[in-house]
Amino acid sequence: MSGTFKLGKNSIVARHHKGKKIFRFSTRIMNGAFIFLYRIYLLPLFGIGRSMVLVHTIGSKTGKKRTTPVLALQFYTGKLTFYVARGRKAHWLKNILAAENQIIKIQKGFKRKKVKAILVKDKEEKYNHLKYYFEELKEAKYIFGYDKQKHGDVFSTNEFNKILEMIEFLQIEFID
Repeated sequence: MSGTFKLGKNSIVARHHKGKKIFRFSTRIMNGAFIFLYRIYLLPLFGIGRSMVLVHTIGSKTGKKRTTPVLALQFYTGKLTFYVARGRKAHWLKNILAAENQIIKIQKGFKRKKVKAILVKDKEEKYNHLKYYFEELKEAKYIFGYDKQKHGDVFSTNEFNKILEMIEFLQIEFID
C-alpha cells in the first residue's frame, strides 16, 4: 500500500476542480474544435469514436440544444460508461439528470443513437469502476496522475476515497 499517491496537480480531475479560468477557456475552445471535426466525420474516420462520443442534451434552464464531447469506455460491466471528471458540477450531467427519463442522444463514431443514462449511485460499484480504471486503463496516468509502478496499491488510501467522492460514472443503455 502506498501513502505517497496524491492527485496530480496537472491531472485533468485536479484542473477541473480548481476551476481556473484559463483551463475552462482552453477546454471550451478545444471542445468546439473537437465537435466540429467530429461532426464532419474526420475524427471518427481516424477511430476517435471508439473512446469519445458526442452527447446531445437539452439545457435544463435554457432549453437550448447542447453538444459535449465525453470520454466513453467499457468498464468491467461491459456497458458503455461515461466518466464525469467534474462530478455533479458538470453542466452536461445536470442536463441529463434534469431530462425526463434521462433519455438522450449520442453520436458514437458514425452512428447516432438514443440512449438511457443511469447514474452509478452505489458506492461499492463506483469503487469498482474507479479501481478498474486505475488497474486496467493507461489513461489513469493523465486523468489522475497515477502511475501503477510508482504508486502501487492505492485503493485504501484517503486520496483514492477523495477522488471517488469527486467524480461520477454514468452507464448507458441503448434504446432500440
